[in-house]
Amino acid sequence: QHRVISIFHSDAKMQDNSNEKDPSRDVSDPLVDENEQKRDDKPSNFKDIEAVLDHLGGAGRYNLLVLAAAAFFNVFTGMITLSANFTSAGVPFNCSDFGLDNVTLPADCQTSAATNASSTAIDSQCSVTFNCYSARTEKLDKSDSLKLRTFDCQAFEFSETGMFQETAVSRFGLVCQRAWMSNLATTFYFVGFLFGCSVYGALADRFGRQKMALVSLINIIVCTIAASQAPLLWLYWSLQLLTGLGIGGFMSSTFSLALESTTPAYRNIWGMGLHNGWTIGIYLGTLIAYFERRYNFLLLYYGLTVLAAIPPVLLLSESPRWLVSTRRYKQADSVLQRIARINRRSLGDDNFSSEIIALRDKSASTGDEGISVLQLLKQPNMRLVTCIVWVMFFNVSMAYYGIWLAMGNLGGSIYRNQLIAATIEIPSRLLGMLASYRINRRVTIIVTYGCAGVCLAATAFLFGESHLSVARISTAMTGKFWVLIAFDLTWLYSAEVFPTVVRSLGVGTGSTFARAGAMISTLVPGLGVFWRPLPFLIFSIGPLLVVLLALAVPETRGRRLPNSMEDGERLAKTSRCCRRRRQQAQDISDGGGDIEL
Repeated sequence: QHRVISIFHSDAKMQDNSNEKDPSRDVSDPLVDENEQKRDDKPSNFKDIEAVLDHLGGAGRYNLLVLAAAAFFNVFTGMITLSANFTSAGVPFNCSDFGLDNVTLPADCQTSAATNASSTAIDSQCSVTFNCYSARTEKLDKSDSLKLRTFDCQAFEFSETGMFQETAVSRFGLVCQRAWMSNLATTFYFVGFLFGCSVYGALADRFGRQKMALVSLINIIVCTIAASQAPLLWLYWSLQLLTGLGIGGFMSSTFSLALESTTPAYRNIWGMGLHNGWTIGIYLGTLIAYFERRYNFLLLYYGLTVLAAIPPVLLLSESPRWLVSTRRYKQADSVLQRIARINRRSLGDDNFSSEIIALRDKSASTGDEGISVLQLLKQPNMRLVTCIVWVMFFNVSMAYYGIWLAMGNLGGSIYRNQLIAATIEIPSRLLGMLASYRINRRVTIIVTYGCAGVCLAATAFLFGESHLSVARISTAMTGKFWVLIAFDLTWLYSAEVFPTVVRSLGVGTGSTFARAGAMISTLVPGLGVFWRPLPFLIFSIGPLLVVLLALAVPETRGRRLPNSMEDGERLAKTSRCCRRRRQQAQDISDGGGDIEL
């Protein structure tokens, strides 16, 4: 991360120096010579809490620690979320009992593993059919069809010498007539994830980001370990749901905490950079799964690994933005003083008070008690932006997880496919970080969603031709490349566009729509029985729709985070597609307040 900061540091400094209206803005690297710092580190009268945070620096030692911690947290969320490729994988099996011990059949009955041409080898292990007709008759007529007797398999023997020794499928016998249940654990996981983002997001806005991060982390550890020992299928599903609940809350809480710890000049690096932990988590989860082929021990190891996230959560301070926005001024002063010490900055004498500064800044005083989802939809401009963000989350998540769930259809080793797909995410995030830093948010959204939609549509029309398999895989992976950039950008944009008082709620509800999209992605592939290109066509429609909607969202790059609902509404006013967009943005900047270009 130090290398990333050094690459962009000079440009970030030029960006901040260009804002002459706010001399308190200072995003220079605090990791400089101490004498030089003393010359530049003279405390002044801060006009608002944002000026205090700018003065403390956006890429100081404390800020880098928060970024590293947030990326570290994402290691565990990525590892557990994509574990379904190993825990719910199919295992070869044979039928050990068709229930024929107490059945008497005529001597001339012949067994037939399949009664029609569409039956497969797996079908032959699910049931057996006896053709009880006279050997003199070569084909059946309608009356003879009554002599066909089929017996379903009553017990199965699963292979322990294949790619997997044991999965939830083999443990609970989710094959044949119960095969439709094999993916329900993943479905329940995303149901929990869906509610976790909103529930924990609302709790984080009320009780604090750090507290809810710790509670959700304990939720993950307990439920993951318990799921590894669940003896009953319904209990296993329930624990998967609760694990998803914790994962959703943990991601929304820590993401808001990370974004609120830095300044606009570095926010894009933070938003994109912390998701690198997700990719590392995929590598780590795949590595553990390669050496542990039993699903219950795999989940146990995952749960024990998450214990390593507890110390960083306890060492982090609460978000000072949230503390000020909720009028916890004494706690805010303590946190700001701690950040100042770590970043080698000074806030003046011991009489520093965030309460006095907040009183100067109308945007910092919260008259927004009792905020709910309905508040996001009450004001017209915020309602438009909120709905667009929800659409973005839903469609990009459906595309992202839809591609991931198709990994097993590529052939070869699932471990190799998983590692290749994870490797693609490295250059994808690097390009996303560069683009978000150099290019406006709206332009980046349009380009990434547009490229993703085109690639997925191209993949759809390459189905059905076996000689085009290489081209089909290439376009699908290229689509995943752009989808990932769009996904990370959506997280970043949502954290920038929502006011502080509802940021966790806004990001949480957006992530709720993302989990809904992930749930739908598990159902879409089944539509391929009607028309093979249909699933990927559905995945492509959403991103292309976002391209049109992105024309109506406000630009957030380089602007201060809105604090109150009034700030959010004023920012959202710049989202209208009209000739006066630039003039409206300039009026907001000239009028003071908390939103600046």
